[in-house]
Amino acid sequence: MTLTETLKHEHDVILLVVQAVEGGARAIRDANRSRAEEHAEQEEGGRTMDGKARRMKAILAGLIALGLLVAAPRMARAHCDTMSGPVAGAARDALRTGEFESIAIWVGEQQTEELRKRFQECSAVYKMGGEAKDLAERYFIETAVRLHRAAESMVYTGVKPAQPLPPDIAAAEKALNTGDLTPVTDMLSEELEKQTQKWFQKVLEAKKHKQEGVEAGREYVDAYVKYVIYVHGLHQAIQAGPKHGVGE
Repeated sequence: MTLTETLKHEHDVILLVVQAVEGGARAIRDANRSRAEEHAEQEEGGRTMDGKARRMKAILAGLIALGLLVAAPRMARAHCDTMSGPVAGAARDALRTGEFESIAIWVGEQQTEELRKRFQECSAVYKMGGEAKDLAERYFIETAVRLHRAAESMVYTGVKPAQPLPPDIAAAEKALNTGDLTPVTDMLSEELEKQTQKWFQKVLEAKKHKQEGVEAGREYVDAYVKYVIYVHGLHQAIQAGPKHGVGE
């Protein structure tokens, strides 16, 4: 192959990578638009429910939201989809060392074939160096994170900028490095006591005045329901365990 042919081939490979990135972005935007439309339809249908059904829906929604809060990181605070997260780090290591296995462990069997194909394509571009290397790394990180999220059965919303770890995740990872879980259990116990005490004190205070009229009684009922739902939701979330894993 002549130098001209080689350069043309390399240019074509880079162009394919760029097109793939752009195509992935369009697919993500279309998927997000479809989800938004579906959500709007659900909201419109919800407005036709009777009063009792709406109240039950609100209680169930509160329990579900609370379970997600306790048992899994909020999507906005998830660290596996950031440029500083473990998946991005493994993707960089795979390209740098040429060892596919270091990133393959972050996806399930169903995603492995696609990840391997993109790894081979990006590795060829990565070796060119310069801007081609940066482009290949970025594209492979996005692919790895997308497939990792698929293996978790979670929505992919793009790779977020590098950011510090939330305190809870930082403590969890530090415990893995030190072999000592005490800082994690201490942190959880402190937060649990603080939040439960807050809702407990609110209902106790409202209880003192519940006989002073209908409005005061309603304030007590509101505080009571929130307190009971909070405690019940915590207990259920603790028993339920993690919301998802990888490849399950």
